[in-house]
Amino acid sequence: MRGGQKHWDDPYALIRGYKEPTVCPKCGLVFHEKKWVKNQELSSELKFRKDIHYELCPACKKIGEHYPMGVVRLSGVFWKAHRTLIENLIRSEEARGLEKNPLERIMNIKEEVDELVIETTSESLASRIGKVLRRAYKGSLKYEFSKGKKLVRIKWSRD
Repeated sequence: MRGGQKHWDDPYALIRGYKEPTVCPKCGLVFHEKKWVKNQELSSELKFRKDIHYELCPACKKIGEHYPMGVVRLSGVFWKAHRTLIENLIRSEEARGLEKNPLERIMNIKEEVDELVIETTSESLASRIGKVLRRAYKGSLKYEFSKGKKLVRIKWSRD
């Protein structure tokens, strides 16, 4: 599948890419050498060019349209007692991943009835969050992958 068709794994990632240079007006990422990068030096250099294209990056599009590709649900009494530590661990995992892929982000962290719900822009970030929770705090970890679209639902629990 070529020529602007959407990538089968991620409906927000276009195979053909974007024109270079393209800057995301929301987060400042730059489409450079066929990938989205966070590069302050390049961003500063582009400010003086007139041929810049502006378009939301795939992560900002997903966030804006509320299209999570990963959902992590924490339940049990443990997360409530250690919420700050757990959220710091989750944010650290996001930051570590942003170095490699700036499109993998946490969209939302919200508390629902007896659960903490984390929505991510990618399956892989959600999976890593589940693994890091299990590694740090043990507990029960379950994965559920959808068949129709690229989405993972992860449940972590510890009482």
